[in-house]
Amino acid sequence: MDGFKLLDHLPRLAGFTTIAAFNPITGKVSSMISQKNQIMDAAAYAIASLLLGGEEYKVSTMYFEYVNLAAPGDSPNPPSFDKADDVGYYTGLEYSDSVDFLRVPVVANASITINGAGSAIASFYAVTPGVNEGFWGKAFTASNNSAVYGGALVCTPLPTSQANDVIFARNYPSGAKVLKPDGEQIAMVWNIEVQLP
Repeated sequence: MDGFKLLDHLPRLAGFTTIAAFNPITGKVSSMISQKNQIMDAAAYAIASLLLGGEEYKVSTMYFEYVNLAAPGDSPNPPSFDKADDVGYYTGLEYSDSVDFLRVPVVANASITINGAGSAIASFYAVTPGVNEGFWGKAFTASNNSAVYGGALVCTPLPTSQANDVIFARNYPSGAKVLKPDGEQIAMVWNIEVQLP
């Protein structure tokens, strides 16, 4: 076919991340930040596996990456990363003095919204589960000035093994710093738009 360009006919993915601190009793939001995210290379394998019936590659987890700041007015220093990076970065946080992450299940009410012809948005939600430490055992508390500043949308083909996780998307919104408040939790919403050309 003359002029046929395969890339012009493939679905496109885009994403948007929102991180917010909220009171679980009143629902009051005390801080919020949103920004577009990076779809990772590994997402292609996860999508292809799903098309072949590999349900274990569905998005089922979020990583809430945080740092324990010396003072609440300090700013996090997000890492630079490439879309080819994999779960190894998070595995390596075991050796960080102040950075850790929460490996949080996506809540059951993920949803799909039709966004016009040839476009749909999958929305995923997760909330910190009231724990006081992260995956690698570092404190996650208000008194330690724990601040969530980014994270990842994750497929967990083997839920008992973090090393087998597949990073679908990753994001560190500019200026993000959502401090863990006493008596409150932090929520993350991840929207992935699938758009046909």
